[in-house]
Amino acid sequence: MKIKIMPIKDPENISWYAVIYLFILTIFGSIASYSYHLINGEKFRISVLICQILVSAFAGTLVVLGASFFNWPFELAGGVAGLSGWSGATLIKALEERLIKKAKGDD
Repeated sequence: MKIKIMPIKDPENISWYAVIYLFILTIFGSIASYSYHLINGEKFRISVLICQILVSAFAGTLVVLGASFFNWPFELAGGVAGLSGWSGATLIKALEERLIKKAKGDD
């Protein structure tokens, strides 16, 4: 079954299967990132895991919007969603800095 991501210009074009799949990949990326920190000696804390998942879900939302806007192939959107789950706050901070530079006209 091939799922096609279509631009969200019209609510009828939303592929909810694709959106849910991208969020699942984002959550997997988030859990993988937290697991990596555990392997490197950090102590497990459920509150940190929940915060990691929330931040990564926000990053995944940005990926879903970007994938829709730029009409990315499903496979590319899935890979970027997984990476956004892994990087979480780092991705959001990088996007924020770029947006601030653009707003200031520092391109």
